[in-house]
Amino acid sequence: RIHTGIGTSDTHILHKFNSTREAILERAVAATKFARRFTDDIEFYCEDAGRSDNAYLAKVVEAVITAGATTVNIPDTTGYCLPQQYADKIKYLVDHVSNIDRAIISCHCHNDLGLATANSIAGAAVGARQIECTINGLGERAGNTSLEEVVMVLKQHPELGLYTDIKAPMLNSISQKVSD
Repeated sequence: RIHTGIGTSDTHILHKFNSTREAILERAVAATKFARRFTDDIEFYCEDAGRSDNAYLAKVVEAVITAGATTVNIPDTTGYCLPQQYADKIKYLVDHVSNIDRAIISCHCHNDLGLATANSIAGAAVGARQIECTINGLGERAGNTSLEEVVMVLKQHPELGLYTDIKAPMLNSISQKVSD
């Protein structure tokens, strides 16, 4: 897998890249097409998607899927979103990206406000099929979505209709090793 991407929020477009939405869209497509020359498994991330305009985000997602992305990663890069906001963003993509059935939607949430797991579960409940997480939630700043929390939420709430084959009894030992 090649994982490529670019910032899609106006904050990133203007202040990180000193660019325009149109130029960022072109760069996103070019990066995806370039990566596709090397493998069929391309994941594209829309950095700062949590603060991105939904209509523009959908336009980028549709374009990179057309260009060959097989997974689209929707990061809440700064942990900005509340769970309903993140779910609404994923649902917007499901409902407005015409080729969304050709890619897996992936949640990638940061824990700056303590909502990474809640946001990831909210995203999966409305259509995302991959959650990017780490053991013990380790990651930059306040961390990322915790693997142990996701697994246990899914196991404790079968009404969500979500499944993982991760063996929960093994989580304690790996968590302890990482902690050590």
